[in-house]
Amino acid sequence: MKTAARPALVVAAALALSGVTAGSAAAAGVDVVSSYTCVTSTGQTVPVGVHFGGGLPDDVGRNGVSYAQAAFVDLDLDIASLVSGRVDGDSTAVVEAWTTGPDKKQVQGHLQFAATQDTPWLHAAGGLDALYLNPAGTYQVRLGAVSMSLRPKASDGSALPPVDARCTPAGGDSVVLGSIQSFGLIADRPLRPYSLAVTSATATTATLTWEAERWWKPTAYYEVYVNDTVVAKPVDKQVTLTGLVPDGQYRVKVVTRDTTGSASLKSAGLVFSTEPA
Repeated sequence: MKTAARPALVVAAALALSGVTAGSAAAAGVDVVSSYTCVTSTGQTVPVGVHFGGGLPDDVGRNGVSYAQAAFVDLDLDIASLVSGRVDGDSTAVVEAWTTGPDKKQVQGHLQFAATQDTPWLHAAGGLDALYLNPAGTYQVRLGAVSMSLRPKASDGSALPPVDARCTPAGGDSVVLGSIQSFGLIADRPLRPYSLAVTSATATTATLTWEAERWWKPTAYYEVYVNDTVVAKPVDKQVTLTGLVPDGQYRVKVVTRDTTGSASLKSAGLVFSTEPA
């Protein structure tokens, strides 16, 4: 990794002057319920319920970020199923998103669905593309259309024809996820992990891997969150989770902790399912 020159601005002094404090690895949770209308590749028009969860960044105080650094918005999606039977884990969703405020930033959210076993709701996790909220100020994050690519399966596991759908808000062009305050300072913390993936899963175990790069200080260990609770602190970029429930769904994220105790922001979320018993 190419090493950039260390910023001259000292974050502690900048935070003291601005009256805010450096955030932990946690993010402010969001909870938005809305109605969408989906048009499918099979010709159906279906009204569905949608729940957006996840978290807004707490890089600099609550819902605060640096104007000069990437801000990451975690995004979870629960949506009424548009198919019968099972849905494969390679099903995906893309969410249109943008900010309003000092400048309009247009991005997308990329999410992956957990495999399901004939349930009325589909669950996906991921995040928005990196946001650079410059100039400083207050930005509102809005979510628009959701495009889904679903890969259903029959009860015996055989593949069924794929179903694509474009879903739009029933009450307008977007729904409000929340607001982020961008400050004119630089926050110094480890880089967040990326490329979190499940490499294998059984009914009661799952092996996760991820990528991470060193910041100014050496990495001490990683914190693995399952459903917002730290369950492991491996020193390597992988972990095997045990004691899971068969046919269960889990949301996972990873944090880098360096030798000074500083923590990165959480990685983009990943949702996965264990195998049936």
